[in-house]
Amino acid sequence: MKKYSCIIIIGLAVAAGCKKADYLLYQDTARIQMADTAAASITFVYEAPSVTRDTVYVRLNTIGGITDKDRKVKLEQVTEYDVTYVRDPVTNKITDSVVKEKPFKAVAGKHYIGFDDPAMQSLLVIRANKAYDSIPIILLRDADLKSNSYRLRLKVVANDVFGIGETKAIQKTLVFSDRLERFASWLTDSYSSTAYGTLGKYSTTKHQFIIDVLKVRIDEAWWQAILAAGATAHYKSVLKDALVAFNTDPANISSGKAPMRETSDPNSPLVTFP
Repeated sequence: MKKYSCIIIIGLAVAAGCKKADYLLYQDTARIQMADTAAASITFVYEAPSVTRDTVYVRLNTIGGITDKDRKVKLEQVTEYDVTYVRDPVTNKITDSVVKEKPFKAVAGKHYIGFDDPAMQSLLVIRANKAYDSIPIILLRDADLKSNSYRLRLKVVANDVFGIGETKAIQKTLVFSDRLERFASWLTDSYSSTAYGTLGKYSTTKHQFIIDVLKVRIDEAWWQAILAAGATAHYKSVLKDALVAFNTDPANISSGKAPMRETSDPNSPLVTFP
């Protein structure tokens, strides 16, 4: 009997400890962070000229329970920097660094609706009875987007409702333009991007060639569809055959279009598929 009594007492003590820990956890300040910090690429290039804005949704997660009222969130744009390190030619140790602001920083009111704009105030909320929500970021189709890709670095900021959550999960970059852009699964020229194994090194020339061959929008939705269908090998074969046909077409050869290169520079690398 004493043995069972001890087990019961220990069990009650553990339960009490858990309840106390839970109580302390939910008494903490409500906090907020991003569900995903990976850079996102957006383009207007597929849209009709009449489309002058696009909305991208950024999901925010809260910590600390829900409420029966909408809760305001605060976002701000921050500047991005490139850092170049100078190394000693003998020891290879870092001796200095050069910090430069990344070019093509998006401008509020020109490239996107600013977060202090009255039109945004009712949108910057976690709605009642939700532990997470998607916040709309409204991008504007300025003429500049045809020439360059602009960058909007978002940051979640503490306010009188939320503290910030995990510090590594409070910033995200949106890259957008009115020209062809890399999509999420072809974001880098490495196997960390799943489309790289099928499509190879990215270039806008190759991207446009794929569109011309397949006659469809080549974006993340397309990639996920062929991935789900198990059709990546088929499409790689189709595109390789189409490239051979293009490069051996006498008309393309005589006009200088073939062999196809990544850029208009005659010394740029040839377009290839793995």
